[in-house]
Amino acid sequence: MFTAGGQPDLHTVMRGGGGKGGGGGSQGPLPPTVYVDPVDGTVYSEPADPFGMNSTVDPSITAAGRLNQHIKDRQAAEKAASDAAAAQKTTDAATAETTFQGSRQQAYNDALTNIQRQFQLQGVDPNAYMASDITPALQRQFNSVQDLSPNPAAAFPTTLGTDILNNITSGRRTQVTNQLNNQFDPNYAQNLIPDTTLSSAVPGIVNAQFDPLNAQLTNAQKRGTLTDTGYKGALDALNQKRAAATSQVTNLGQTILGTDRSGINDLISGAKNTAAGLTLGQQFDPSSYDTQARTLAGTDLTNFGGALTNAVGDTKFATLTDLLNAGGAVQGATNPNAINPSGSLGATSPFYTDPNVSANQKRGLGNQGAF
Repeated sequence: MFTAGGQPDLHTVMRGGGGKGGGGGSQGPLPPTVYVDPVDGTVYSEPADPFGMNSTVDPSITAAGRLNQHIKDRQAAEKAASDAAAAQKTTDAATAETTFQGSRQQAYNDALTNIQRQFQLQGVDPNAYMASDITPALQRQFNSVQDLSPNPAAAFPTTLGTDILNNITSGRRTQVTNQLNNQFDPNYAQNLIPDTTLSSAVPGIVNAQFDPLNAQLTNAQKRGTLTDTGYKGALDALNQKRAAATSQVTNLGQTILGTDRSGINDLISGAKNTAAGLTLGQQFDPSSYDTQARTLAGTDLTNFGGALTNAVGDTKFATLTDLLNAGGAVQGATNPNAINPSGSLGATSPFYTDPNVSANQKRGLGNQGAF
């Protein structure tokens, strides 16, 4: 029998019932008392009141006492086994963790050695990038390994060194390319070799041809070769030709400036191409290209006047004869030119004879008769 709490009921005695039949007969001997361990089923029993109802007996020798002792011993054994299992589990877990930590650290160390070797094969000192790139990359992989992973080395691929090299190289290329873009804006060459360069060179070349012609027209007016009307007409023609010459020389100058700017732009493009293909150990100074460009532009600007003069060459934009003829056409009957600076009436040849004079002359020999 057990109490409601599951403990052996030491006070209730299991006894057998009376014999068959009813009433009044004498009862037989009481059945033994039985005690059972509810966990492992161990049974303890004893005759009913073997020592007499009023006997004083050591409870440890009774069936109930023996059951209680058995339960205590069993619980103690169970606790000892549980403690031993827990201790073993703790030991096993510690061993597994130690093994894992060692394996993960070894994988880290092996990966580091491999990365250092790959950097060295590229001619790059890995120590220069250890704190900034290599260690952080390794640490990320180290932290990604799941606890107690049986293969920590899987978190450190053999391509890790190459990946780090590529990332650093790509970052370096982007950095210097950005520096070049900031230094060389789209108008860099235009600003370095401006259109104002023409303002000093073009007038000088044009004036070198037209100023002497202007002076010669003034002299022709003073000598009477050109009337005031003829002089104005010749001067108008000179100014028209001067404007055309200025446009032509300006176009030649623009072509030269374009070529000079192309040289600077080619230098910048070369710098950007170098930056795009930069290797990790390669030195690259974006500012050096600015220095080169400015030196090149300085040379181009210094030589611009001579280059423009050479481009013009022997081109004659106007002649005095053209201008005098233009003036003579305006002033009318007196039609001077370079051959006839005195301006014979009605013609451009010094052998011209006035038709009025010819009409009055007598024909024939000795002025006798007429043809």
